[in-house]
Amino acid sequence: MEIQGLGLSSTVLSNANMNSSVGMALLDKALETDQANGESLVSMLERSVNPLVGQNIDIRI
Repeated sequence: MEIQGLGLSSTVLSNANMNSSVGMALLDKALETDQANGESLVSMLERSVNPLVGQNIDIRI
């Protein structure tokens, strides 16, 4: 293997490692977003069990 080939291999491996790290960070962020969306959906479903609660306000003057 020539010295130039060794340098090129190092660069290619470094770029592959960076791409892998970025991909993992994006996947982690997507999973966090899905978790938050799931929690919001559960909260909305819990509130929809009794949809009439909170619709009327009694005001006396």
